[in-house]
Amino acid sequence: MRAGYHHGDLRQALIDAAEAVLAEKGVGGFTLRECARRAGVSPAAPAHHFGNLTGLLTAIATLGFDGLSGAMDAAAEAATQAGGSRLRAIGEAYLATALARPGRFRVVFGQMGLNGEDPDFKQASARAFSILVRETRAELPQDQGEDDLFSRLPPSFAGDPDLAEILLVWSVTHGFTTLLLDGQLDFLAGTAGREALLKLHSERLVVLLISALRSSDPSA
Repeated sequence: MRAGYHHGDLRQALIDAAEAVLAEKGVGGFTLRECARRAGVSPAAPAHHFGNLTGLLTAIATLGFDGLSGAMDAAAEAATQAGGSRLRAIGEAYLATALARPGRFRVVFGQMGLNGEDPDFKQASARAFSILVRETRAELPQDQGEDDLFSRLPPSFAGDPDLAEILLVWSVTHGFTTLLLDGQLDFLAGTAGREALLKLHSERLVVLLISALRSSDPSA
């Protein structure tokens, strides 16, 4: 182990090492052994803090959801101060968060095993989803807002009358983000590159999305 570690530092050092591996090698090159090597500790050291690979990935995914929630909340508040669209703002924050840390984003929404019962993970993922629900409902003709929105877990929204509208917003935002990260939209970028696609999303796509929400009637 590296000299100079204080109590609790090793856990953060392993998370930092894991994030570096994700940034350089992506999810496909991610292993506990490589994370331990980057942190300067033995291959067995991560097990003391995370149990196994799932535990470490879950910790990273929790950070990912926390970062996403923080970015969306900050963007929504800034939009309010500027008199802009909060829904547009959280969509842009979603994209920016993914582009800034694609490795972390792929852990959050990827196919690698996560511990969905981890309390911190459940709380972080629920908060991110609730922000999306809150801003979606604010655009509906009849706001479906509720005081206890952030006390609910995502599965509890399954029977809500505005589920289709919630899924529409998430599908458009997440789908566009994933396609962009995977390079599947590169052939549409033209000479202006990725910036043209980002501009298209923040302007025309969001306008279409908001128009669809405002013409919807979840109670029908």
